[in-house]
Amino acid sequence: VSQSRYEPVWRADRPQKGRYREFWQCDADVVGSDSLLNELDLIQIYAEVFKGLGVHVEIKINNRKILAGIAEVVKGVEHLQTIAVAIDKLDKIGTEGVSKELSTLGFSEIEISSLFEIITIKGEDKEMLQSLKSKLQSSSEGLKGIEELEFVLNNLQQINKSVNLKIDFSLARGLSYYTGCIFEVVALESTLKISIGGGGRYDNLTALFLATADLLCIVTGK
Repeated sequence: VSQSRYEPVWRADRPQKGRYREFWQCDADVVGSDSLLNELDLIQIYAEVFKGLGVHVEIKINNRKILAGIAEVVKGVEHLQTIAVAIDKLDKIGTEGVSKELSTLGFSEIEISSLFEIITIKGEDKEMLQSLKSKLQSSSEGLKGIEELEFVLNNLQQINKSVNLKIDFSLARGLSYYTGCIFEVVALESTLKISIGGGGRYDNLTALFLATADLLCIVTGK
């Protein structure tokens, strides 16, 4: 099942500088399918929408399983969320700020250095993935994430080579419910290169809320 909507929404938290409490958002959602073909569809939706609006963008892609693999080899997979939340702030507080935050959370200099060595891998997509494979060879979860990225990249090349898609291993999206590919869209013509889109796969989110609802029903007797 797929759907899209365009309507005003509100942030529940205190908005950061440059962000409004109320804003307009357009969503495209797919429910009930675990096929990676959905990622291909969503990438092309991004590309076509912003092309139609006359906005030149770069679509960044990473995979939550890759981040889990990075966490596993750096310090332990149980530190995935801590690492994701920290590196999600890279564009706001920079490398020094993220390093300082991780240090206060108990990460050693060697662990922090190892993390940045991985998330700053550069080069052509195939070169980046090959380099990452060598670093995550002990993590089955990380290798699964690389496999998923390869599927998306290889098939996108066959159906639409014009999409400006770029791998970014530092892309984290700090929310914990993501389970697979994650995206961020950056406006290239802005001097700030601001993010104007983002999202990703979260296979278990509906089940999480259903489980919570079941628990509430038991507790309240309704």
